Amino acid sequence: MAIIPAHRLIKFAALLVLLASEASAQPNSAPQTAQDMLANVTARAPDAFYDPPSQVPAKPGVLLRSEPLKDVTLPAGVRGWRILYTTTIDDRTPATAVATVFASSELPAGPRPVILWEHATTGLMQACMPSLFSSPSLGIPALDRVVKGGWVVVATDYGFAEKDGPHPYLIGEGEARSGLDAVRAARQMSGLSLDARTAVWGHSQGGHAALWTGIVGPRYAPEVQIVGVAAIAPTANLSKLFTTSARLDKRLGPLVAMAYSRFYADIKFEQAVRPEALEASREVANLCSFLPPEHPKRIAQLMASFEGRTLSASAALDARLAENAADRPIAAPVLIAQGLTDVIVPPAVTDAHVSERCAAGQRLEYWTFAGNDHAGIVRQGGALDEPLVAWTAARFANEPQADGCTRKSF
Repeated sequence: MAIIPAHRLIKFAALLVLLASEASAQPNSAPQTAQDMLANVTARAPDAFYDPPSQVPAKPGVLLRSEPLKDVTLPAGVRGWRILYTTTIDDRTPATAVATVFASSELPAGPRPVILWEHATTGLMQACMPSLFSSPSLGIPALDRVVKGGWVVVATDYGFAEKDGPHPYLIGEGEARSGLDAVRAARQMSGLSLDARTAVWGHSQGGHAALWTGIVGPRYAPEVQIVGVAAIAPTANLSKLFTTSARLDKRLGPLVAMAYSRFYADIKFEQAVRPEALEASREVANLCSFLPPEHPKRIAQLMASFEGRTLSASAALDARLAENAADRPIAAPVLIAQGLTDVIVPPAVTDAHVSERCAAGQRLEYWTFAGNDHAGIVRQGGALDEPLVAWTAARFANEPQADGCTRKSF
């Protein structure tokens, strides 16, 4: 197994493709370009591991198969597995999902607490998911600290009602269920002992998923003890994001329209997308945001082929976007982290979401990071790592979080 040198710090950068890649070395070193990073990372095609068995249990959270990761690049001292498990998109739609599990090569004895990681946008289809990357742990902040602390990371790909996709993109209930069922399934792995404590972390799309996991968890999977929810640059309110950013509407609109038309009977792709954007959007929805490298290049070409936004004015779509705003109570302590130079999820949108949730009585901490953009905030070795790990350790130790809302600048 190849090992990433300790001096290299990896980050994802998001612009037109939201999760294009970029890498940076430690301070005083020349930064790597996105092309450098793409030269080092590949994506495999889904293999037979991703095929559901002929008889799939109706119960969600059942482990169907697991195997150690092979021929991948992981940080020093980290081992990993991939798992296939049952989940649901909603009460009527069964699905299966793949997750990647990471742990220390020298895991302490006894049941270990879990970090449930929910990833940022990589595309709609199974072929785009991080479990297929040659570096499947990329994008997870503070991973070195996590494994040294004896915690186990469970990173879901999200659920697929059909093998190839789409997954329930920015549909809060479906995202949350796939994460919660990943934790349930990981507990059934031989050779690992996981306790009930679970902290949920997510970035961008995954921040939306993390908030929804906090909302849905007590109802859907009460045996998963959610001790805290950390949402990093979350796409918490899609309506406001798309209203604020025509670029985000244009780029993410095809993915939203395709996923919503799959899982909501009142949404039709052809009606949700403006006529002049229809042909390009259909192709974009089937491409990956990160790998293979020709996909983001093609996406940029397609987005330049029409003017204006992707999504059309639609009362049904507006209602579904509003329905998926992460604006419901969360019983567990909540942390929201935001980079102040983020142009993908603008700080003003996150500020407004925090203010609304605080006014509604939600207990939360809001951290802002000067000089951090959408990708930089989850960079390994970045300013978020140490406080995020300390906050999570306090949650695992059942230390009380202050009531009300607190704000801190870094």
